[in-house]
Amino acid sequence: MTIDRESPPGAWAEELRAAPWGYGQSQAKKIEVALNNVHKAGLWEEYKVIQMELNVLKTELELLRNGRG
Repeated sequence: MTIDRESPPGAWAEELRAAPWGYGQSQAKKIEVALNNVHKAGLWEEYKVIQMELNVLKTELELLRNGRG
């Protein structure tokens, strides 16, 4: 474990707030919002295609993370 003895307390929280798109923050939420926007725009076929692909990717990622891929 690395211990940061140089940065002031709360520096990491400030860094996360300054770059909400970074460090893997809320990527799933962004994808879901974008997908919902596609659906709201009436692009139902496109929505279904993207949703199916996301489900495949999520399944593959889960398998890889669990060492079964």
